[in-house]
Amino acid sequence: MKTFCFLSIFLISTTLFAQKFTIEGLVKDQSKTVLEGATVYIQSISDSIPMAYGITNKNGEFSIRVNTENDSKAIFNIAYLGYKPYLQDIDVPNGDKLDMGVVVLDDQVEELNIISIIGKAPPVLIKKDTIEYNADSFKTLPNDKAEDLLKKLPGIEIDLEGNITYNGIEIEAVNVDGMRFFGEKKGDIALKNLPSNVVSKVQITDFKTDMQKFTGEESDSGTKELNLKIKKGKNRATFGDVKGGYGTDNKYQGNANVFQLIDGKQLGFIAGTNNINMSKGFNALPDTDTSNGYIESDFIGANYSKGQWNETRINGNYRYSSQSTDKAQKSHRENFLPNLNYITDSETTSFNDSDAHQAGADLKFIIKPKNKPSNQRVQLSNETDFNSFNTESGSLTDQLSKSIDGDLISNYHALNQSRSTNYSIKNEFSVTTITGKGRDYLNIKLGTDFDKGNTESENYSENVLYKKNETIVQNQISDTENNSSKINFNAMWSKELFPNFRVIPRYTASINSQTNGKYIYDFDESANAFNAFNTLLSSDSKYATTTVKPALRLRYEYRDFRFEIEGAYTNTYRNYTDKLVEARDFRTDFEYATYSARVRYRDKNGYKNINLNYYQSVDLPSVNQLQPVEDVGNITHIRIGNPFLEPEVSHNVRFEYQNNLAFHNINITGNARAQFVQDKIINATITDEDLNKRTTYENINGDYSFLGNVAVSKSFYNKKTNININARLNGGYNNALSIQNAIEFTAKTTTIAPSLSFRYSYDNKFDFSATYRYSINKSVFDTNVFSDNDYFVQNLDFDTSIFFLKNVFLSNKVSYRYNSRVGDMFDGNAVFWNAGLGIELWDNKATLTLVGYDMLGKNNGYRRTVTETYVQDVENKILEQYFMLNFTYKFGSFAGQKMNMRDGGSRGGRGARGGGSRGR
Repeated sequence: MKTFCFLSIFLISTTLFAQKFTIEGLVKDQSKTVLEGATVYIQSISDSIPMAYGITNKNGEFSIRVNTENDSKAIFNIAYLGYKPYLQDIDVPNGDKLDMGVVVLDDQVEELNIISIIGKAPPVLIKKDTIEYNADSFKTLPNDKAEDLLKKLPGIEIDLEGNITYNGIEIEAVNVDGMRFFGEKKGDIALKNLPSNVVSKVQITDFKTDMQKFTGEESDSGTKELNLKIKKGKNRATFGDVKGGYGTDNKYQGNANVFQLIDGKQLGFIAGTNNINMSKGFNALPDTDTSNGYIESDFIGANYSKGQWNETRINGNYRYSSQSTDKAQKSHRENFLPNLNYITDSETTSFNDSDAHQAGADLKFIIKPKNKPSNQRVQLSNETDFNSFNTESGSLTDQLSKSIDGDLISNYHALNQSRSTNYSIKNEFSVTTITGKGRDYLNIKLGTDFDKGNTESENYSENVLYKKNETIVQNQISDTENNSSKINFNAMWSKELFPNFRVIPRYTASINSQTNGKYIYDFDESANAFNAFNTLLSSDSKYATTTVKPALRLRYEYRDFRFEIEGAYTNTYRNYTDKLVEARDFRTDFEYATYSARVRYRDKNGYKNINLNYYQSVDLPSVNQLQPVEDVGNITHIRIGNPFLEPEVSHNVRFEYQNNLAFHNINITGNARAQFVQDKIINATITDEDLNKRTTYENINGDYSFLGNVAVSKSFYNKKTNININARLNGGYNNALSIQNAIEFTAKTTTIAPSLSFRYSYDNKFDFSATYRYSINKSVFDTNVFSDNDYFVQNLDFDTSIFFLKNVFLSNKVSYRYNSRVGDMFDGNAVFWNAGLGIELWDNKATLTLVGYDMLGKNNGYRRTVTETYVQDVENKILEQYFMLNFTYKFGSFAGQKMNMRDGGSRGGRGARGGGSRGR
């Protein structure tokens, strides 16, 4: 620890005593118009590495703090869309400030949608509504993947579940060179397998559907899309790696990746195997999570893509995965019901073995007009997905319940096993045509979805009721076959009636049908066989539903504002018939109208976005919720539907705010949402003294909630040092209504969760990040039947990598978690430490790493859940401590460089800057 502190102080101090100054000025074009959003950056004159950068404000001004280390000269650059790149050699001033005065940019002769960059690109570049990061400006370590690179970029965060946000906004899609990678929308395979040093640019823009990209329609998602641009020499790149590891307790992992990118084509092959809870990719140093259960995985995949979103393109992919999961869980639950409080202790072990084949094909064919100036064009699109799953699973449960005084109430034992196969094929064909001189378009879409499944199961359970001195046994086998088909038709027309006013009528129709055969046989003791057909639990049913939904949206745009309103009418008809139990039959007709409205403000550069939305969502009751027939499949919990249920209608109001204060390298985001639920469908449960439950469903009014968050990020950058600071505050209030044991009550729950993260990197030598999260939860009830409760949870995570002795590195991931109200049976504290000591071999063609997982052996799988009717503490079986030796060998080249370049490329001197105008 002393060595770590000394090294940190030393590295930080080297930046404090270097040559620092502030460079200021004003950027205009030849017509004297100030230019907002221009990227101003300073490069080292010896190796062209960016030292600092900044963005001009709305007045065209820039003010950048520069640390030139020991250099006496530097290169001053300005890059802006549509203008020639500007560069000028400058001398480091003796004082604290350098005033560049007014800098005039010349118009670019050609009409370009990109900026020609001289030498090294600026660390961050703003292109209208796109933020572009130059990957080489953000240091990564050997064997880092694209996911590790993203964690170092200002404003980007990846949580333990792998969810990516940019300044608090969800990243909805991840592409590689503008294309889906292995057909995945979230890009999980790309992020976990692509080496970080093959990435040239990381681009973030508003998420758009394929149709919005084709038609030029503005995004209305409120989310972001991320694109990884790959380095290529003459549009060619071939690279890959082979990795393997073996450790204590027979732990192992292995991976092989080969990727080729040629002239807009992508070819990829991945394969892997492990028994350390990894689903995809290879983990040189595992993340600090609890790894619920033991998981063994094998996977293989291949991908081919050609063409980007604005071209005729094709994508084909195949993936096979096999997974074996073993889980175990202990739980302690304190139940609080009106006139009934009791404690339940249970133990469950389970397994799940599965294998899956997944294949997809995506074809987009663009027909361009013969008259080139014409805006008219047609896109034909066809997407097909095939899935095949085979699963074998089983579970064993023992559950003991007793009163608060310790009197035994029931003892439940269950053993279940099942085998299932499922097949599905989905297809969507669409035609989009752009007509007229503007952005008028017509889209017609036809989708089909066919599914087939079969499940065979064996279920045994016995429930000992101590008060009645009675034991209820259920011993059954079942055979279930399901077939379903869905056909959907959608049509949308967007027409500008007069300038800035547009009508968008839509029509949706769907026909769904399902056949279900479920045949259950009880065990006949006299015949010692499962030959007693259970008519009550079996079914031979057919279910059909049709839905039609016409809608009309009106849109008006005025300067930086957009106003929208929409009305829709929906009619849904349902018909359910069962040959075995006629009482299950029903026919229903649901008719309802919904409305929505939106006001959006967006400045011309896309820096500031403000949205105010109102929309309605309708949830129809399910088949089981409508059927007035007892479902006694679970002997401890009987359910019966309510045929008089009304649809659940949610009224939602949402406010969103995004502001990129690029001049100060600060981003601010926030959103607030209010939801009011009309006719909420809830479970109304009666629990008797033997703890047997009987549930029906009712509509209730008065349920509402408020949610909100605000996030602020700030970044500091110079030649060797990157610093990112992110602060966030989440909060919520939920007024939830429930009915238990015929008593209606309200739970008012408040949650406040602040978090702070800090990242610091120094050259290729040191990388440190820390995140602290704290959340407090408080529930208050409007009845004395329940006790109010509150608790807090805090998490502290550290991630450190140090490079020393030229080729040796040490990595650590430490996580601390504390829950203030975990029960006495469990430990509320958990410390999780993973460490790796590695060395680069053969000019970084290979890496050898010794990894320790859960170094202290202090990790635990304890979790607490608090609801209005119970508090439950759970201990899950987790992956335990192990040590593993990993070896990685990298091969191939990109952009004319070998894979063994640590800094992502050779650092050319002045000659690397190429052409461009030099300032005078």
